[in-house]
Amino acid sequence: MSGEPDIAVPARALGDPARGRIVSALLGNRAIPAGELARIAGLSASTTSEHLRVLADAEIIIADQRGRNRYYRLTGSDVSHAIEALQAIAPQIEARSLRQHRVSEELRQARTCYDHVAGDLGLRLTDLLVRQKIITELAVGCVTHPPQPFPNGPVATMLGIRPPRGRRPWARGCPDWTGRRPHVAGQVGAQILTALQANRWITSRVTSRAVELTEAGERGLHQLEAL
Repeated sequence: MSGEPDIAVPARALGDPARGRIVSALLGNRAIPAGELARIAGLSASTTSEHLRVLADAEIIIADQRGRNRYYRLTGSDVSHAIEALQAIAPQIEARSLRQHRVSEELRQARTCYDHVAGDLGLRLTDLLVRQKIITELAVGCVTHPPQPFPNGPVATMLGIRPPRGRRPWARGCPDWTGRRPHVAGQVGAQILTALQANRWITSRVTSRAVELTEAGERGLHQLEAL
């Protein structure tokens, strides 16, 4: 007979600063080899392997074999959302170098959160959807359904928003540590990220899950906000 979830298991696995750095690096649906994770966490290869084992035993991460290399990723969107939620209530770490400060500012401005956009850009898009009545005001963890009739105006069209398919929530509030309020996730969030990439409104940064709004993206988004 099943009882209540044992939150102590993931809590113990995440209760180490180095493992916190590792899982934070894997946010944004990223897959990273152990050597790169060791560099990010500032650890030796052997110590990193032990931390990866602890996270894997708790089913927080999983490894994919690609040729001779093993790439580690979060086990799914539920884990990603849980880590983002912890970031929303966690104290901010003081940047100790210009590089750390730059990366922190880039992540604050715009980043991927599993398969949708977070940061200032994610909140900006969420506000746009609310103003256009495409979604209702979001609460963390709460799901919303599409309005009737289904929106087909320029904002919904340009951002690639389509009717719901499958069992995944159409729109869901995901906690955002940048603004301490939710950004849009679910099918709508994933559709928007796909559209932004297809339209080349954003570009990915090489060294982190941060993304950058391009000049075309800024112009396009400004036009949509003016409607």
